[in-house]
Amino acid sequence: MMDLGAPHWKWSRGIALTIHVVTILCWSLPALAQADASQAPGVGVSSLTGDWGGLRTELSDAGIDLSGNFKGEFASNPQGGTKFGATEVGQFTLGATFDAQKLFDLTGGTFQVTVTDRQGATLANHFGLDLLQQAQEVYGRGDVARLTELSYQQELDGGAVSVKLGRMAEDDFDSFPCNFMSNALCAGTAGGNLAGDYWYNSPISEWAVRVRVKTGDFYSMAGVYESNPSDLDHSFAPGWFSGANGVTGRFEEGWTPRFGADQLQGRYQVGFWYNTAGGNDVFLGSNGQPAILTGLAPFHRDGRYGYYIQGLQQLTGTGEAVPGGWKDVEGLSVFFNFIQADRATTIEDNQASAGIFYAAPFASRPDDQVGLGMARTDYNDRAAAAISLANPGGVRPKAEYTTEVYYSYLLASWLTMRPDLQYIFNPGGYGDRKPALVIGARTDVTF
Repeated sequence: MMDLGAPHWKWSRGIALTIHVVTILCWSLPALAQADASQAPGVGVSSLTGDWGGLRTELSDAGIDLSGNFKGEFASNPQGGTKFGATEVGQFTLGATFDAQKLFDLTGGTFQVTVTDRQGATLANHFGLDLLQQAQEVYGRGDVARLTELSYQQELDGGAVSVKLGRMAEDDFDSFPCNFMSNALCAGTAGGNLAGDYWYNSPISEWAVRVRVKTGDFYSMAGVYESNPSDLDHSFAPGWFSGANGVTGRFEEGWTPRFGADQLQGRYQVGFWYNTAGGNDVFLGSNGQPAILTGLAPFHRDGRYGYYIQGLQQLTGTGEAVPGGWKDVEGLSVFFNFIQADRATTIEDNQASAGIFYAAPFASRPDDQVGLGMARTDYNDRAAAAISLANPGGVRPKAEYTTEVYYSYLLASWLTMRPDLQYIFNPGGYGDRKPALVIGARTDVTF
């Protein structure tokens, strides 16, 4: 008779639970809305659906944490575009995190699965705003449902070394809080903003591996990501590198210092990437002459590259730096971002942004936040030159300028409302266009 000892039983239980929850997430939407949100205490006490009669806590104790979120962004354009209108876009996210220590006695291991569904109609595309950067960032990849992550992460040497592999978005690099609605100010500046045809940020994922090494206040991170244009197809299903045409290598150096007697937290990072698949030149044709004049196919460049510099620094209050931003924050913080992409192959070749966050602006509102940001998105001179050749004497695009302010209001532990105002100069980069005014609001719900 087979000896089913404790180690064997724990592995069998862990595998069974993992397969079961992954299957639920990938093939159906759980009927969470009918759960009792008033149940507490428990893991789900800060969520709309509560602790599910204690089931959520039991799962967490066993090593499985389930999460759900909806983010909706409403926007209207009382000024700018070809006509007035209003749209709503939204994103549902369901995820599960599996603690390998609890499930399999494997210290430092974490398995993550996340699925995302985006729906709606973006303001810029339907009412003629013709922006370089979307006013509703959640629609940056369009109306799409995706397996956003299916990865395993292993921490070694007490967390000093982290190895992650599987199918994942490129959000570990150039990470930044996505508090603003404009794509010019939300999250990192590279993914989806300038190099979005081969830098695939959430919800698009790809096969990848990355390693991070932390030493004191510094860390180094390197990764290799599949380059696969098929990942952008709405009908695409994850396969073993089907359609891949190269890889993107990434490297990032980070610094998370604390300054002064108040130990004010900072987070600074600089990164570089190189894509082996290459891309089409924005100006030259296959014979080395302007493609717009010859009608020939664009000249193909063998590689694409770029770099970014980013900083987030507290000036007052308290806080702690974590990947992607802060936690336990109060007070005033300032930020800046700059990215330079390959000028030969990128139409919007660089972007700069800066601004402030003020967390807990009132003593009676400790969970609220105010944000103010400004961004400049440059239209590549080489791409603009092609437009001038096609339309001699016409206006040549140069840069688009975005300003945005929001107030984040915590209505309940699971519900945040964020009224938002954007004013966009030179829409599309054209100086002769009337500035666009976008009034909107973002809603975040935790299930």
